Amino acid sequence: MKILVAVDFSPVGREVAHAGYRLAKKLGSGITFFHCAPQTARFLQGYDIKAFVSSASRDDQKKIGEMARHKLHKVMEDVFAENGVSESLDIEEEVAFGDPGDELLNYAKEKGVDLIVVGYKSYSAIEQLLVGSTAAKVARYAPCSVLIYRPNKC
Repeated sequence: MKILVAVDFSPVGREVAHAGYRLAKKLGSGITFFHCAPQTARFLQGYDIKAFVSSASRDDQKKIGEMARHKLHKVMEDVFAENGVSESLDIEEEVAFGDPGDELLNYAKEKGVDLIVVGYKSYSAIEQLLVGSTAAKVARYAPCSVLIYRPNKC
């Protein structure tokens, strides 16, 4: 079994990482901690952006990716410190760029994921209204089962 855990660095996202890992340990399944970083040239989607994207913005994107990998790794370290490291589990980490819902769905399809674990909300209600709910999109279109994590303090 393969579990994909969406980590967005919000307080709920961190709880999702812990809950997803505890579930993977109980089931003895592989787990991928997944974060989707923002694209610096996202507003140019649909255009031939190669002509518009400078080397500086490519460097910025690379820095964002490095920061995201570092933060994701830190979340994983916190999860392992609290829950113990299971040597028997296949544990991976993945950072993608783009729309979080789309990237989660694409990764799940490509890798044959059996379960996606997402948080019920991100940073703010305004962000959810403007961007749309990642959890709702994943639940609607996922090629596998989806667990929407809700913390006790909703």
